Amino acid sequence: MSDPVSLLAELVAFRTDVEEGNERPLADHLAALLRARGADEVTVADAPRAQGKPSSYVYARFGRPKLLVNAHLDTVPPNADWSSDPFVPRIEGDRLYALGAADTKGAAAAILSALDDAKPTDTGILFSGDEEWSGVAIRDFVGSAHFAGLERAIVCEPTNLRAGTRHRGIGSFEVDVTSPGGHSSLADKLPSPIAMLSRLGVALDDWARAHRDVGPKGFEGMCLNLAKLEGGVAFNVIPAHGRLVVSLRPPPGFDTVAIRAELEAIIAKALPEAKTRFTRDNPTFATRDLKSFEPLLGKIAAAPIDLGFWTEAAVLAANGVDAVVFGPGDIAQAHGPNEWVPIDELHRAREIFRAMFAQS
Repeated sequence: MSDPVSLLAELVAFRTDVEEGNERPLADHLAALLRARGADEVTVADAPRAQGKPSSYVYARFGRPKLLVNAHLDTVPPNADWSSDPFVPRIEGDRLYALGAADTKGAAAAILSALDDAKPTDTGILFSGDEEWSGVAIRDFVGSAHFAGLERAIVCEPTNLRAGTRHRGIGSFEVDVTSPGGHSSLADKLPSPIAMLSRLGVALDDWARAHRDVGPKGFEGMCLNLAKLEGGVAFNVIPAHGRLVVSLRPPPGFDTVAIRAELEAIIAKALPEAKTRFTRDNPTFATRDLKSFEPLLGKIAAAPIDLGFWTEAAVLAANGVDAVVFGPGDIAQAHGPNEWVPIDELHRAREIFRAMFAQS
């Protein structure tokens, strides 16, 4: 039996942050570990990003998978305020400190350790990259032949070993307006991109205010944020271009396609000449049949929690695979300096996965 702490020390040594890291070496390393644990088939694949190195994922098949267990192998960049090397594990008391320890290499280590004692049947193990940026790896996997036949998924994120069953979606878009531009003495005659986009911003904010009570309890409102209004070079120059950047987080259960159509109608009415580009359209998430996860998670499934962060469980759910979010660690430690995971949660997660695999 391998120790999840020792396995985690191996995994965090691989630099897989979205700015400077390279996911493929860790994917290849995980592939070898999965083959050694008796997987019937192991596949390593690359998924191109819009820029930079491609993302990677490794998928291990045990039998004919109906259950998917997923953890992401990438991390955010190391925060400048780390007090030690973020890629060298440091144990102090009952905590292991390292970048990715909680989010989510700790879960990956627990999964691998559990496979030492229990070979699952009809289960797929997916370690996927690019979760922290654009999600190209999970979307590539969903479009592959491996996705066929899957019914349920355990998506690992730091939940302190509780079952996360709902969270908001994330959308963002940019609206661009152009003008001839020119000397500010012509401001009464030439269109102002800043003024045009300001009026649009007010219209979008009015729409958001009208929806502040919409949504299930705990998730009321659309969380529309007017994030940036930019354009112009000097006080005496009419800008030739302006851009409004907007984000929103619709509540679970809401149709993001319909919401997008509403927003496009507002933009078209206010600025028919504008060019709109949707830059992110991550769906909302809600577990459909939590009871069906009780054989996998036991009592954990009886006390679900809402999540304040987005996960790739939403991508799987949007494509017909019911999911629950679960894993060791606390989201409060993710993305900050000196990220850590409780060592006892690593061992408890290992036992939960071992029991899950044994009865799969």
